[in-house]
Amino acid sequence: MIQSQFPDKATPDRADLCSPIELSNVVDMNSGPDTILFLHGLFGSPDHWRTVMDRVDSRFRVVAPQLPIDPAPGRRKNGIKTIGDLTASVHQLIEDLELDSFVLCGNSLGGLVALDLCIQNPGMAKGLVLAGSAGLFERSPIRGLRARPTKKWVRSTVSGILKDQSLVTDELVDHWHRSVCDRDYVRFLLRVSRATRDRTVEDELGDLDVPTMIIWGADDEITPPSTADDFQRLIKGSKLEFIEDCGHAPNWECPEEFADLLSKFVPSCFSE
Repeated sequence: MIQSQFPDKATPDRADLCSPIELSNVVDMNSGPDTILFLHGLFGSPDHWRTVMDRVDSRFRVVAPQLPIDPAPGRRKNGIKTIGDLTASVHQLIEDLELDSFVLCGNSLGGLVALDLCIQNPGMAKGLVLAGSAGLFERSPIRGLRARPTKKWVRSTVSGILKDQSLVTDELVDHWHRSVCDRDYVRFLLRVSRATRDRTVEDELGDLDVPTMIIWGADDEITPPSTADDFQRLIKGSKLEFIEDCGHAPNWECPEEFADLLSKFVPSCFSE
């Protein structure tokens, strides 16, 4: 293991992590000293950042890991139990990739992990971008999940997350229906959902000292626009931009607009 670049907090030992992030599951593009690290949400994947990553200036390294919350075998037994567990896995990834100068960009659960990382490690990130972030108020996307969910339930649930219904394809519905028919994985999802609900950051946001951009879907039904307003109010100096006709995953639904806003914000984080 490389020597920690962040001595204020102990770097997690990979052997102690309940769910380390495998480097084979990381999309890593471009090169250079400055990096944007993208963190997806509960039902997300690195693919949901792909268009954004392609549009970002090539002078920035862009990294998007598959967080260990996918339907891989053994999640219920060995998977994360708290948001801190997931934060530790991302912290270790930062060490593994030897990232020194980086901006964190997180959607939904990924936003909460980015927040937790910044709160626990002041000065670690050069900047923070939140999109539909958990941490204040979130309607659980898996409320009503039963032991044997139907495809109709899956389609309805995904449709409530996304404003752009063209993304709710039969292939996507089939993929997630197979996943949530795995009882062990459902139990894991419910555990992650509880962990997300239990990690509230309201009382800590006032101490956050990192340039922050908040990018939100104007039609987000999971974390409504009022939540974005609350984040802006609580994080000093933060900037807020809404994307019209967009739901809970602006990086996936409106990647061009998202990338344009990101590109206007990120350079200033590295120039300070």
